[in-house]
Amino acid sequence: MIIAIDGPAGSGKTTIGRILADELGFALVDTGLFYRAATVEARRRGIAATDVAKLIQMLHDIDIVVDTSPSLETERPLLTVDGRDITRDAHNPAIAADLSQVSQLPDVRRLLVEPQRRAAKGDSVVLGRDIGTVIFPAADFKFFFTAPAAERVARRRRELDKTSGSATPDAVLEQEVEARDRADQEREVAPLRPATDAIIVATEGKSVRQVFDEVMARLPKH
Repeated sequence: MIIAIDGPAGSGKTTIGRILADELGFALVDTGLFYRAATVEARRRGIAATDVAKLIQMLHDIDIVVDTSPSLETERPLLTVDGRDITRDAHNPAIAADLSQVSQLPDVRRLLVEPQRRAAKGDSVVLGRDIGTVIFPAADFKFFFTAPAAERVARRRRELDKTSGSATPDAVLEQEVEARDRADQEREVAPLRPATDAIIVATEGKSVRQVFDEVMARLPKH
């Protein structure tokens, strides 16, 4: 079974996805980690985020491995490139600008479709922005999470405070969220939008438990 959860940054899909996968005993595949891995490796090699030819060659040369364990005991899933642990680098706020550029490139997105699909072996909860429309259009269940920008900025602030102690002003975070939304919605390939058969889940003002229960209520009893 494939459960697709799409939505903009900060909508709650990662938090709920991890809990859901843990509860069901499913693998958890966060497709955004593939773009983070590509961005980190490109920066390490000195490849510009707009140099499509070099990025494509790099992606053909490297091996990206995403830990699909849904374990709630770790803060983040392990992410490696050619066996090197890049988990911390991949979540560094400093890569945000390059990440946004890399993830918008049509050729990069097309090349990463198959690795993302291969990562979802067997029963999986798959997270991203184009899962129900591109990666797994025939997913058994499709959810699309929504939340207003202000709430997503607040969630991003709490995440940064917890993981990195970042002093990024909220105004800057708001600009980043708005810019990412605009880029995701307007990109040429796989724009952010709910699949026609997706279940819309509005997470505004709801606790994690409330959102989790809402999603579970839509799934078959286990």
